[in-house]
Amino acid sequence: MSQLLNEVLGSVFVALLSFAVPLFLICGTIVYTKVKRYKQSQYFAQTGHRYIKVVQDIGLYGEYRCVAELEARRLAPLILTNLYLPHPTKRDRTTEVDVVFIDESGVHVIESKNYSGWIFGREKDRQWTQALSNRKKFKFYNPIKQNELHMRAIEQLLHLDRSYLHSWIVFSDRSTLKRVESSSVPVLNRKIWAKQMMASREPRLTAAERIEVYERLLPYMNASIEVKEAHIDAIRQTKSPLG
Repeated sequence: MSQLLNEVLGSVFVALLSFAVPLFLICGTIVYTKVKRYKQSQYFAQTGHRYIKVVQDIGLYGEYRCVAELEARRLAPLILTNLYLPHPTKRDRTTEVDVVFIDESGVHVIESKNYSGWIFGREKDRQWTQALSNRKKFKFYNPIKQNELHMRAIEQLLHLDRSYLHSWIVFSDRSTLKRVESSSVPVLNRKIWAKQMMASREPRLTAAERIEVYERLLPYMNASIEVKEAHIDAIRQTKSPLG
């Protein structure tokens, strides 16, 4: 009896092992490929964040995915992430821009909202709503208004005409833009946004001008810990939703 039991257990072990090893190898290959791709991205080069930190933070992961979409569609795109720019109206304050992409059509200012669920909001509303499948609802500041602040900051810093600037609000593909009304600023899921970003537009900037814009914004990307902490403190003290 014991011999039969050992044979059965041995067969089960072999069967499990033959299933688990290939599965482990497949999962390991997928993870390795994703980590390798991440380490080759501009997002990693610019932020230095470890991959595990990025995938565990929905905000950071949304920013990275935006950068990855651009890199997949353009050869050596000019991208800047996490810019801490002088606030356009409040002295001694900064405003943080998620992603900036510079191409021949101008400067694209991207506000990433890596949310899931149903999204409701209108361009004029102060707050928008996220509704989850468990019926919980959360309010968040209107991202169009939030990105308008970023647009003004770049406009003042670079002394560029507004026609050179393009505002984009990018939500996760896991979200459904259930009732979102915006006539002037595109509000899109990430995949649709990436395709629209590649659409041809009127050329506005020469190659030299694009490099000049990039170099003028570059110093604001590597903000010191002190600048970042001051930025967070200012938001907390004023209870302002604008970052």
